Amino acid sequence: MIARLALDESPIQFDTRYMDIHIAKDQLSPWYIAINPHMTVPSLTDDDHILTDSRDILHLAANRAADEWCDYDPNLLPAIQKIVDAHYAISIEELTFGKIMLEHYLPRKLFPRMLARIIYQLETEVQTSADPTAAKNKIKVNQTRLAYFTEGDQLKKLNERRAEVRTFLNQLPKTDSLLFGEKPSSADIVSSVLVGRLNMIGEDDLMKSTPSVASWFQRMQARPTFVKSDIWLKFKPWRILLKY
Repeated sequence: MIARLALDESPIQFDTRYMDIHIAKDQLSPWYIAINPHMTVPSLTDDDHILTDSRDILHLAANRAADEWCDYDPNLLPAIQKIVDAHYAISIEELTFGKIMLEHYLPRKLFPRMLARIIYQLETEVQTSADPTAAKNKIKVNQTRLAYFTEGDQLKKLNERRAEVRTFLNQLPKTDSLLFGEKPSSADIVSSVLVGRLNMIGEDDLMKSTPSVASWFQRMQARPTFVKSDIWLKFKPWRILLKY
């Protein structure tokens, strides 16, 4: 979602290909591994670049936007970058799936099984993989994810992620426009996706102590790019279970 919103707020023209990373596991397909050996989404390709991380795509979008974004102002850039860094220090997956799995039986049973199947598939294919090291690293990542969501006190872990989000929201500038002026910034992009995620998983109460964030988010939602970028405000299980 960060990549889509960043690209839509920039002058970059791009085509979208949706990935089924849950059922068909497109990210494990040979054609995709050739693009992104890390087997993650998103990826952005053109004649000159293959970017395989949302942060890199965000940086490219900011550079191409030039003075259409606040990042272009060297006086604002350090504060913008501080917010971006803080955002990427939060585990959005642990927050999202931790909450969903605590509250819903089906994801609590299906998500660990899904991770276990991915690990098994990678283990069976690692010897024939074009990049065995990347495959082994992916196995370790998914083993860590599986352990996080199946071991220990899940409510305690979720409360730790909630505390991180509160700290993040409290550092956002109080403003009557966007975070750093009338123009968007990388900070607006990442913060919009995070707050959208809070709405999606029913954690928007985290914003009660920061009413300025709620009003800022309303302004972001009013931007045409927000709807175009398909930022989820509600959980859409059919979009995970069905290809579209």
